[in-house]
Amino acid sequence: MKIFRVSVITLILAAGIVNLTGCGAQTAADSDSGPSGEKAKYIVNLANNGSTGLILLAKEKGWFEEEFSKIGGEVKWSEFPSGPALVESLAAGRVDFSWLGDGAAISAQANNLPVTTLSLLSEGLKGLNIIIVPATSTAESLADLKGKRIAIAKGTTLHVFFIKAIKQAGLKESDFQLIQLQSDEAIAAFESGAVDAWVGLDPYTSIQIAKNGARVLTSGEALRIQAPVLTIGRTAFIHEHPEAAAAYLRGFQKAIDYQKEHREEVVAFIANTKKADKSTIELVVQNSEYTNLPITKEILAIQQASADILLESGFIKKKIDVTQNTDSTAIETLKPTK
Repeated sequence: MKIFRVSVITLILAAGIVNLTGCGAQTAADSDSGPSGEKAKYIVNLANNGSTGLILLAKEKGWFEEEFSKIGGEVKWSEFPSGPALVESLAAGRVDFSWLGDGAAISAQANNLPVTTLSLLSEGLKGLNIIIVPATSTAESLADLKGKRIAIAKGTTLHVFFIKAIKQAGLKESDFQLIQLQSDEAIAAFESGAVDAWVGLDPYTSIQIAKNGARVLTSGEALRIQAPVLTIGRTAFIHEHPEAAAAYLRGFQKAIDYQKEHREEVVAFIANTKKADKSTIELVVQNSEYTNLPITKEILAIQQASADILLESGFIKKKIDVTQNTDSTAIETLKPTK
């Protein structure tokens, strides 16, 4: 099975280059302080994974820029449709901080890529991993989709969820026609009837339900399949700039706190950004359970179980220990609250 659209060899070589050079946008010649004792300036590359509303809000408000300016960091932004494409750029040193679902995080570690998980953003029960079918579909269960065309972004948390869901139902991937599509690409395919179902996430799924009468067949919430969403950093960059991880997490925490206290403004902002109905985005925001908390033993156990399932399915090629790529030091110093 092809996990990424680029070869694993390319990613491993890119990761090796990063580790050898110890650089991303800045070279190792940059130090923590200049001749006068002031913080030396450096570039920090932040990435939005899947156009997440919360990061778009933080970008609009300049919260990451505010936090990194305190430690000499100048923020540069990039956008990615999903985790696998982001991981490729992270391996090449073009991304320093972002977030990943469990599938991409596990695949990155399995391929020896330089990723450190920093905090838990969500247990991934609501607003994520939702299988929808068109209004005209007669399907009532996953078994009813056997032989059908299903849009899915391979190598993402959506793919991992699907493997777990069909395993629960006593099915296997070869029972379905999996069509590799990113979320933006899947919209036209779903609306035109080119696929029979879509393994998606909010706001895309909620928009299809509101706009076209699509129906939820099942979801991670319904099946109680947790899919941890994690903030991540490029390991070499964190080593070069020890204060950077905490700065990134503080910026994220500002966005989380603001969403709780200014729900209507956030809903209006995301609806305008996504060109979606406000009532639909209100539902999406309600389903957003962002936390920014230390990664607990319970979450690590879920991650490890996922990694073992992916090894069994051939999704990854070697057994990994997910605790080896986890560092909650920065988030524990912030002591964020639920």
